[in-house]
Amino acid sequence: MAYAPITKLNNFTGKENDTQIWLNDVEKAITSLVNKPQDFNAFKAEFLRYFSNNNSINCLVNVFTTIKQGETEAVITYLEHFHRNLHQIQAIDANYFTAPQILNQFIHGLCSSILQHVRLLHPGTLQDAVTRAKDFESAKSETNHAQAINLVMNRSSELDSELEKFSESINKRLKGYLADNYAIYQPSQ
Repeated sequence: MAYAPITKLNNFTGKENDTQIWLNDVEKAITSLVNKPQDFNAFKAEFLRYFSNNNSINCLVNVFTTIKQGETEAVITYLEHFHRNLHQIQAIDANYFTAPQILNQFIHGLCSSILQHVRLLHPGTLQDAVTRAKDFESAKSETNHAQAINLVMNRSSELDSELEKFSESINKRLKGYLADNYAIYQPSQ
């Protein structure tokens, strides 16, 4: 439902004392509405729609459609950026994107390894896609952790083997040295 304010609002300049004047103008405009909004969210959506220009939503959509998860970025961090930008668009036009468009945009923005995994599972909702992306990230992290432990354990075994060889080498050299210099180390009589 469109609302037509009876009073015209002055532009908000941001100068000192203009804030209060502008807010008073907004209050007058709200009270003079023929069809008043039912709640604050309805008012907010209509207010933003009335005072925003198409350029601003186009800029927000452009940013939203180019959001990508970095290869080392956590899914939760990507999700926060994704939601923040989506909410900015929805504040202007709640129906700008359909649920399937939002789902596809989320999947498209995932890093390549997670994107391939999530696509194969064909999630039906954004929540499914988020859950599967987090699960894959967690499994990948656990696998990397297990691989790191195995690497350390293997390296530890290699170091133990090298240390044993080094110890044997020192003992041989020491025995040889002692044998060559046995007379020097004999107690004098």
